[in-house]
Amino acid sequence: MMFVVLFHAAIYNFANIHRIDLGNPPLLIVLMSFMALWGGVFIVYSMVVNARMLAVRLEDGGGPQPVRHLAYACLAYLGLHYPLNIFLGRWNVDFINNRPVMTFVASALRQTGQGLPPISELFEGSSLATIGLNLLIVSLLLYKLLSGRRDARRSYWVLGSLGVAVMLFSFVRVSAYGVFMEAQASGNHLLSLAGSFLVANPYPLLPYLGYGLLGALVGLLIHDRRPDLLKRVILPLGLLFVLFGLFGMTRLDKTISKPDFFWQFKTNFELGIFLLMISGTYLLLERRGRFLGALSVPIWFSRVSLTIYMLETTLSEVLRIAATRLVPGWDQTINGCLTFGACNVLVWVAILCLWRRSGFRYSLEYFWVKGFARVGKKSTKLLLVAAKAPPGPVG
Repeated sequence: MMFVVLFHAAIYNFANIHRIDLGNPPLLIVLMSFMALWGGVFIVYSMVVNARMLAVRLEDGGGPQPVRHLAYACLAYLGLHYPLNIFLGRWNVDFINNRPVMTFVASALRQTGQGLPPISELFEGSSLATIGLNLLIVSLLLYKLLSGRRDARRSYWVLGSLGVAVMLFSFVRVSAYGVFMEAQASGNHLLSLAGSFLVANPYPLLPYLGYGLLGALVGLLIHDRRPDLLKRVILPLGLLFVLFGLFGMTRLDKTISKPDFFWQFKTNFELGIFLLMISGTYLLLERRGRFLGALSVPIWFSRVSLTIYMLETTLSEVLRIAATRLVPGWDQTINGCLTFGACNVLVWVAILCLWRRSGFRYSLEYFWVKGFARVGKKSTKLLLVAAKAPPGPVG
């Protein structure tokens, strides 16, 4: 989440972004774009945690209730998806007309007079929508696999095979995206709506459903205490995804602006990195009990990551006003923008340091916990910070 704040603030404030040759961008810009679009790690990690918790609750006799809770979570994420795209989220650059297409809050703070963004923004994707749909789709599959007499090996094979199959099949998105764009141009809103979840930038179900399936596999292996399979299966699989992604990326022109084959190979590369990161962290640190104690600041970001994600643009635009008055022209260079991004992170650290004293009261997570308590789902998500409750299942 700290890297999201850093790179979003840097990239989206770079005044000369329209001068970048998107057909062959500089390596630094490509690397920054990779990091700014690493929302896939939230998809993988979300399903690692939720698969593990779902397995715990089903073993405790929860029946279908935990799946219903995840379905409610899906609806909540889809409900936040549209306010993010229209009002609060990051804005895009219209490279053809050399002008930004801003969300409502950003436009108001910059006093552009743009008002609401065009209707096409209703058909943009988001990581929130994809996380929500993964929660629904993968949890239904997990319920089928884990209910009754469970066959652990079958569960592993189904999740792993489907995850790999989705990643390979997702190359069809390169062609399907053209159909999606034609649907928007012809005013076919129903097909455009389906395409906004399946193929639209920046986090479509193809391929990010594969991220969720393989994340769920990692979660089950952690739940079943199978570090041997993490070492023998997940780490090699992650390495294969990295090598496969690199193989394609090194043979294609670098691009950061369109859903082409370079982008598809990039998603495979990133998935491999995430599998190695999460499995490696668990194997090396968490199982030895030395992980959380030294990471208090990242834990603050973790506890209210959804709130930060929804408000990071608003805070960034406010800070942009102050930065422009103090240091005119700071946004003309990428180094100036990176410095601005780092300042955004530091301001959030200060805010969270003060906010944690009240247990992050009135954050989105605060209302999330309160809301789900009304439908019978208890959570220790914020209590771990506010009252130092003993560790337990975190919802």
